[in-house]
Amino acid sequence: MIKDLLHKIQEQQLKTFTSLNDFRSQKPLPTKRRGLYWFWTDLSNAELEHTITLENTKEVPIGKLVKYRKGLSCIADVKKDNFKIVYNGIGGYRTSSKAFGLRERINQEISCNDYRTGTLNLKRMFSLDNWAISYFDFDDEQNIEILKGLNSNETYIEFAKELENLWRLEFGTPILCRH
Repeated sequence: MIKDLLHKIQEQQLKTFTSLNDFRSQKPLPTKRRGLYWFWTDLSNAELEHTITLENTKEVPIGKLVKYRKGLSCIADVKKDNFKIVYNGIGGYRTSSKAFGLRERINQEISCNDYRTGTLNLKRMFSLDNWAISYFDFDDEQNIEILKGLNSNETYIEFAKELENLWRLEFGTPILCRH
């Protein structure tokens, strides 16, 4: 059951694949939603390895991670067009206030200057032309149907982190993921 569920999630997230520039300008994902997200790049690992992270921040240490993980066998090798998955995470609210959603978390990964926030902070280091995003929206009608087998009224709260980890076990860990 879980393996089938993970492959359905994978199939759905691939349908949402879009460039970061289009994601930011067209806003295909409504606010105040919850789900999983994947960052893709067409940059080589050699190009990523030269990335320098700001000191005393929670920016993902892209260059260091790529350098230390070079040649490891369980790194995700999921590709679409000329892009490969390099990072994934979860985003969305856990309380009834719905203050912070999936789209907002994705935008934090693109640009965030709060030194306390874990972030890729892509806009500071790269051209967004080299990046894409995909996501699985737990609140989308079609995806609610896919998740029904988990038998939960709070699927995101109960299963988002677990599904993120299970996806990594099935498809490999994206090279820039730390946790």
